[in-house]
Amino acid sequence: MKLLVVDDDRDLVELLDYALRREGYDVVRAYDGESAVEAVGRERPDLVVLDINLPKLTGFVVLERIRHVDEHVSVLLLSARQDESDILRGLQLGADDYITKPFRPKELVARVKAILRRSVRTRGRPAPVVYRTGDLVLDEATHEVTTADVPVHLSPTEFKLLRHFMANPGRVLTQEEILEGVWGYDADVGGDLVKLNVSRLRRKLTQDGKPRDVIQTVPGVGYLFRGADGGVQREDTRPKMTGTS
Repeated sequence: MKLLVVDDDRDLVELLDYALRREGYDVVRAYDGESAVEAVGRERPDLVVLDINLPKLTGFVVLERIRHVDEHVSVLLLSARQDESDILRGLQLGADDYITKPFRPKELVARVKAILRRSVRTRGRPAPVVYRTGDLVLDEATHEVTTADVPVHLSPTEFKLLRHFMANPGRVLTQEEILEGVWGYDADVGGDLVKLNVSRLRRKLTQDGKPRDVIQTVPGVGYLFRGADGGVQREDTRPKMTGTS
């Protein structure tokens, strides 16, 4: 698989290039925002390791432009910023994950592997599914979520999180189970990803202007998704076979 590493710290790029190539990845480098956008269009990488603080174009701008070109390429944000609002902004713009500096190269490699495993599993799904509960609908085929026929704009990660909840209604999911099911790795690597994304997802799933009470916190355990009347309908969109007589 091909990875694009973008950072203006050339020593860090050199270090990451070495660490990732040791794992068998093909690595392309870029040192500013404009070069990163050009490299995505030219190289078509499977994953982009993207710093937020870049010259010429910020990582946020680069991420927006990447998503206009390719909705499916995976993006791992690098950030020296600890501000939760910056992290949330990156996730909202479509980043799959983030890691704050300083970090260990082994941790970054673990996150890259997890993101790519999840991407491969998603591409290998046998057939898209539509999940329905009340007026909340999630369509895997179109990657759309609606409430009362009104589109809900979710980031790719928020979409995956909601799909995981709707695929497991009425069951308490621990943080570890959610991290494994949505991100593909354990709590030691995941940090506050679940908490941040659940909080953002709750704010977006509204009903009559108020947050829906569909994702409930179970103190000390995890989260529980309750559908309308306690259930979620699952519709397989695979074309049905018809016989001939």
